Amino acid sequence: MSHSSDNPKGVRPPPMQFQRQQRRLGKVPFWTKFAQGFSALPGQHKDWAFSTLLLLYYSQILGLSASLASLALAISLVFDAVSDPMVGAYSDSVRSRLGRRHGLMLASIAPTCISMFALFSPPEGLQGFALASWMLICSISVRVSFTFFAVPWGAIAAELSEDYAERTTIIAYRMLIGGLGGVLFIFFIYSIFPSNAEYENGLFNPQGYANFAWTISGLMALWMTVSTLATLDQIKFLPQPGNAVQAPSFDDMKRRVGAALTNLNFRILFVATLIAAAVVGTGQVFDTYMNTFFWGFGTEQLKWMSLSFLGMALSILTVGPLQQRFEKRDIMLAAVTGLTILQILKVTLRFSGWLPENGDPLLLPILVAHACLMVYGYFLFLMMFASMMADVADQQELTNGLRQEGIFSGGISFSGKVTTGVGLVLGGLLLEWVIVFPVGMQPGEVGRDVLTRMAVIDGIVLPALNLVPFVLLLRYELSRAVVADIQLKLSHRAPDPVRSVEGQSPISGK
Repeated sequence: MSHSSDNPKGVRPPPMQFQRQQRRLGKVPFWTKFAQGFSALPGQHKDWAFSTLLLLYYSQILGLSASLASLALAISLVFDAVSDPMVGAYSDSVRSRLGRRHGLMLASIAPTCISMFALFSPPEGLQGFALASWMLICSISVRVSFTFFAVPWGAIAAELSEDYAERTTIIAYRMLIGGLGGVLFIFFIYSIFPSNAEYENGLFNPQGYANFAWTISGLMALWMTVSTLATLDQIKFLPQPGNAVQAPSFDDMKRRVGAALTNLNFRILFVATLIAAAVVGTGQVFDTYMNTFFWGFGTEQLKWMSLSFLGMALSILTVGPLQQRFEKRDIMLAAVTGLTILQILKVTLRFSGWLPENGDPLLLPILVAHACLMVYGYFLFLMMFASMMADVADQQELTNGLRQEGIFSGGISFSGKVTTGVGLVLGGLLLEWVIVFPVGMQPGEVGRDVLTRMAVIDGIVLPALNLVPFVLLLRYELSRAVVADIQLKLSHRAPDPVRSVEGQSPISGK
């Protein structure tokens, strides 16, 4: 096997241009791991709102065509596709007293939260194209604004530690806080959609969405502010560009994105996760429809699905022992395989008559247990992906002398947004043109043939697509031994950390 850490053209990399004000001694402190974990909450809230409620709200409550809604979401996703790597390239070269990341994160808070509020509180009377335009503008604003938070935040995870195993631990803290906070959020959110005589399922009550808009925008503002301010003291430990690195022009950013794409291992991770995220994202769109229309659950039952957090907690407890015994790539492959089998098994057991009928008290705990197993595999996959991206950043530094965590974080951010973006687009198109799901319906009003088509697509067709990322991941090359060799070479090349001079900022040079 050839080590792609070597320069393929035999060209000597440029001199090291990134330095740390101070070199960290020992492990990353507990408080830092804990505080940076709160950054996972705004993305969790946003993704849940997009994947669970957005299409349902605009289609089944406001009456917008699922195809028109999908078109608006597809256009907004194009903006996402451009903004993520560009913001990553820009963030990699920012020089300021707040380092490369924190200034951008603070600047993103207000536009992100205002746009999220507007998305779920459109003016009364909007219909058709006007309503779709409102959805489009707000979706673009949310996505692009949040990119300036999510991409720098993702890059910090790769920069906090240079230790192969501790990088996974940092990601685990993010997953733990994001998962636990997500459980509490979901459990609470369903309570603001109360059922009544007119709306047996509170998710179909238009009045609940006004409270939801205030709640989600306020919570996102809180978590984004807390996590950014609480990690300001870590700037001195993060690599910063020296004066030799100029602020990139648009052409520079395009070239740097292109340079990142020449990395084989990055391309493998990015494309494999992109496809897997699209499958998961489309499945999340169908989850709401399946749970309410196919499985017959109301809000009182749906909130117990938040117990799937137990699967995430188990993944965090077991990821350390698993990583000690197995390579990151192999854990990722096992997670993809498990997720595929579980997803197919769910609807297959219903069609074969092995699951209780709707209304049976045993059905809910069985599906909650299934959700726990799905979440276990999904979070193992995510932790390995983020940790492997940090390893790829080391390889990229050895190859071209640039720390490109921002661009690689843009890949992570984009893959995460595909979970909601492409998933919503595909979900909307499939609902209208393949499943032929009527708008304005409530549970109990949809024909059995429609529900069967939805179950087959959600439970059999979509998970079969996971074969593609499985095959791609087989080509990933960065094993534990290869990463150790890369870091050894980097340590021989690295200069002494920058020393603070009284009256001069070691970051800005002012």
